[in-house]
Amino acid sequence: AGWNLGLGLDPEATAWAAQLASRLGVGHLLASAAHTLSGGERQRLALARALAHGEEWLLLDEPLSAVDRTDRDRVLAEVASALEGRSAVVVTHDLDVGVALAGRLAVISSGRLLQQGPLTEVLTGPADAEVARVLGVRNVIDGTATPSEGLTVVKSAAVEVVGRGDVEGHARALFGAESVAVTMGTVGDGSPRNRWQGRVTEVRRLASLVEVVVDVGQPVVALVTPGAAEELGIGPGSVVTLSVKATSVVVVPA
Repeated sequence: AGWNLGLGLDPEATAWAAQLASRLGVGHLLASAAHTLSGGERQRLALARALAHGEEWLLLDEPLSAVDRTDRDRVLAEVASALEGRSAVVVTHDLDVGVALAGRLAVISSGRLLQQGPLTEVLTGPADAEVARVLGVRNVIDGTATPSEGLTVVKSAAVEVVGRGDVEGHARALFGAESVAVTMGTVGDGSPRNRWQGRVTEVRRLASLVEVVVDVGQPVVALVTPGAAEELGIGPGSVVTLSVKATSVVVVPA
């Protein structure tokens, strides 16, 4: 494994790759035969080797596809740290990987580029229903994460979000539009940990549902039924309260 790690690297880069391997949780495997390693272990060694190159640009194709879910947050955080000051093109089917590493997002389906732009802009304002379907998760809030009572609190300039994840420092909180409950009026008491008041900026009909965009200091997207939208009288300018359960929010490093 150690021989594979140093392929194509000079001595200085090889030493840096060994440090990265340790930070990625596979430094203790460098004396092992490569054929004895699992797919996830091999992938982390390959990541360490790629990240140790000094090139300004990197191409990472499905960089965490073989990494266990239990290790993904740590690996993502280390990859993001190693990419600081450089640029990378990351190809992935996992939105959490793209969100953790990307500043800009390009959505490709069936070989066609459907939309590209700043990450938050694409997530909160998909160009059409196909982009929304590919993305799934529609809400991303950047901030500083602090563990709290088995959950993680992400504080941004606009809101505070509580969610699942063992993350500290720069992070992103992700939650789907379908997990956002909408009620009219100001913030009151209730069980959801995440409650924000805002003003509706846009109402869009999407097939059998209605998409509501609310400004709570940043855009948050909710999905409601047409009947609920009509009953509540939701329209541009409406003051509403949004509620999201902490269990519906996933926090990833960024």
